[in-house]
Amino acid sequence: MPGEPAVLLVRIGSVPAATEEKWKRWYTDVHIPARLTKPGFRGARFFAVYEGECKYLALYELESVGALQSKAYLALRQQEASLPADSFEARAQELPGFARGVYRQVFPDTPYAIPAAEYLFLVAHDVPPGREDEFNAWYDTEHVPAMLRVPGFLSARRFRMAHPLPAASGKQSTSPRYLTLYDIADQDAVECEQFLKDRESPWSAWVRSWYTRRLRIKARRISPLAARRAAA
Repeated sequence: MPGEPAVLLVRIGSVPAATEEKWKRWYTDVHIPARLTKPGFRGARFFAVYEGECKYLALYELESVGALQSKAYLALRQQEASLPADSFEARAQELPGFARGVYRQVFPDTPYAIPAAEYLFLVAHDVPPGREDEFNAWYDTEHVPAMLRVPGFLSARRFRMAHPLPAASGKQSTSPRYLTLYDIADQDAVECEQFLKDRESPWSAWVRSWYTRRLRIKARRISPLAARRAAA
């Protein structure tokens, strides 16, 4: 399933306390494994958010956006839609703060291997019309290199929202246009002295004066390490 690498990002704002532990086990033991048997799904991680705009997030690594258009994946979605109304699957998209977006990778153009990192730092933005070229140039040539000099920052990837998805693949919520994902070795890497220093520059201040930051999330992985779909 050739094409640009992509990610499917799912955010959940809250889960009823009475079923939260069972729901987490279902997500890691049932929901994620079902997707990792489908063509184009390379891996998945499930995170608990300790700072940011949601409580949980799931990150699926895709060979391309086409993974969400395969007959096998659409058949899975159809089968899940037929489950009883009280099933976790049926209730999943009705959870408070549920949001879903698929993004194509725009930077870098090198292969990505899912790391053993326990922590994820996620930032997402909207950019005014006519500003995208400068936003991308700043991010790729100044900001990302600065962040990767910070101890504990292991990788950085940037994505742009992909449109559209077939309705049968599941709804895509209103989400930020640009997404940046950093794998980090420990939670102290974000906000350390070097991070706070290296994120500042005249160019950074200028870009921040006109973009809109929609998300800033720090999360810890709570699923088994980056399970991958077995080769056929």
